[in-house]
Amino acid sequence: MAEQEKSPLRVRIPVIILVMLFGTGSWVAINGLWVQLPLLVSRNVPEGYNLAAYLTIIIQLANIGPLIFTLANYFSPKGLHVEIPANFVIVSIGCISTLLLVFFWDYYTVWVIDNTLHSTALLCLAFFLSIVDCTSSVAFTPFMSVLKNSYLTWYFVGEGLSSLLPSVVALIQGVGTKECVANSTYINETIINGTVVEQTCTNWLQRDTPERFPPQNFFGFLFAMMVTCLISFTMLNYLPLAKREHVKKYQPETEDSKVEDAPVKGAESRTMLVFSVTAVDDTTSQNDVDDAEPDKGHHTIEGKDGAQTPSQPPVTRWQFAYLFGILTFVTAMSNGALPSIQTYSCAPYGLNTYLIASTMANIANPLAAFLVMLFPFRSLPLIGVTTIAGTLAATFCLLTAGLSPTPPLQYDVAGDAIIILAWIFVSGFFVYTKATIAWILRCQADNRTLLIWYGGVSQIGSMIGAFVMFPIVTIAQLFVPYYENVCDGRPICETV
Repeated sequence: MAEQEKSPLRVRIPVIILVMLFGTGSWVAINGLWVQLPLLVSRNVPEGYNLAAYLTIIIQLANIGPLIFTLANYFSPKGLHVEIPANFVIVSIGCISTLLLVFFWDYYTVWVIDNTLHSTALLCLAFFLSIVDCTSSVAFTPFMSVLKNSYLTWYFVGEGLSSLLPSVVALIQGVGTKECVANSTYINETIINGTVVEQTCTNWLQRDTPERFPPQNFFGFLFAMMVTCLISFTMLNYLPLAKREHVKKYQPETEDSKVEDAPVKGAESRTMLVFSVTAVDDTTSQNDVDDAEPDKGHHTIEGKDGAQTPSQPPVTRWQFAYLFGILTFVTAMSNGALPSIQTYSCAPYGLNTYLIASTMANIANPLAAFLVMLFPFRSLPLIGVTTIAGTLAATFCLLTAGLSPTPPLQYDVAGDAIIILAWIFVSGFFVYTKATIAWILRCQADNRTLLIWYGGVSQIGSMIGAFVMFPIVTIAQLFVPYYENVCDGRPICETV
C-alpha cells in the first residue's frame, strides 16, 4: 500500500513535464519569428518594417488549417478524436519547416505581381509554421480534455514557455550595435572673410557590430523545440506512465487501471480543484452555495478519492456571449492589429529597445498564465477589468506607432522604459484574460466542444485584426518607418 500511495506522485511529475513540453510547441515557431524581427529588420530584409505586417497576414491566411480541422472534426464519427492524428501531422510539418528555415531563410526572389524583391523562402515557410501554430489553437487544447483537469493550466504554462524560451535566446543573441567611426580625415583650406582657414574634415562611416550568433542558429533552436514537442506528444499518448493520467472515459478497462483508480490518500495535488470549488461569483453568497442542491444546474468533478465535488455553476447564454465577445476583441488586438505595428512603435526608440520590448512582452505570457494557475478566478467583472487595462496599454502602443518616426520621449531613457512597459502590459493583461476565459470553459460540462469554440473564436478575432491592419500598414502607409543613422549630427569639418 505504501508503494501504491507514492505511485501517483511519481506519475504526475513526469506527465506535468511532458504536458509543458507539448505546450511549448503550440506557438514556439511563430513567437520565434516575432522575436527575430528586430534582427531581420537590422539585416535589411526586402520587406523592411512591413515584414511584421506580412507575417501577420500570412498567419491569418494559415487559418485554412483550423478550418480543415474543424470540418474533419464535424464530419468524423462520434467519439473519434481527430485532434490526435491531426497533432501528429501538424507538429511534423513544424519540424520540417523549421529545419528548412535554417538553410533558406535569406533566399530572396523578385515577385512578378509587384516586380519587387521579397523574402520568398522566409514567407513561404512562415505560412507552413503558421498553419501549425494556428491549428494548434483548435487541436492542442481539445486534446487536453483527454488528460485530467488539473493538467490544463500546466499546458498553458507550457504555451507561455513557447514565448519565454525564444525570447531568452533572442536576448542572448542580441541585434548587434551601430557605431560611427572616422573612415578618413583630410585638411581642407577655405577662405573666410578674406582669410585662409585650415579645417580638419572627416568622412564618417556607420559600422555595424554583428549579433552573437546568426539567424540560422536561432532557427536551429526552433527546430529542436518542435522535435521536443513531437516526442512529448507521442509519449503523452503511448507511454504507460502518461496513459494512467488519462480521464476514465478514455482509458481501457484493464486490471492496472482498476488498481490505479483505487482511492489513494493525499496522492494528488488539489490546488486547481480547490480553487474551482471555493471561488464564488460576486453575485452569490457563500450560504447560497452551501444550500444549493446538486441537481440545480451544477455538475461535479470526481476527485482522486472518489468524492463528488461541485464545480462552478453552468455559464448562461449571455455570459457565453460576453466571454466570446471579449475573446474576439482581445485576440483581434493581441494577435492581429498590434503585431503589425510593433516595429513602428518600438524601433524609433532603437533596435535594442525594440528587441527588449518584443522579448519582455513574450516573457509576460507564461507569467500571466502562471497567475491563472495560482489564482484561477472566474469573476466576469475581473475579465472586463483586465481587458480594459490591456486596451489602455494597446492604445498607447498604437499612438507611438502613429507618431513614428518621432514618438514622444525619443532618445530619452524614460521613453525607452515606458514603451517597454506598455508592451509588457499589453501582453500580460491580454494573456491573463484569454487564459482565464479558457479556464472557465474548461470547468464546464461540455468542455471539449467549448475549448474547440475557444480556439475557433481566437482565430476569427486574430483574422479580423490582421485584415483590418494590413492595408493600413502596407497600402495606405499611414505609419512612417524610422531608420537610425548614428553618424547624423557628427561635424564634417572643424576649424583647426
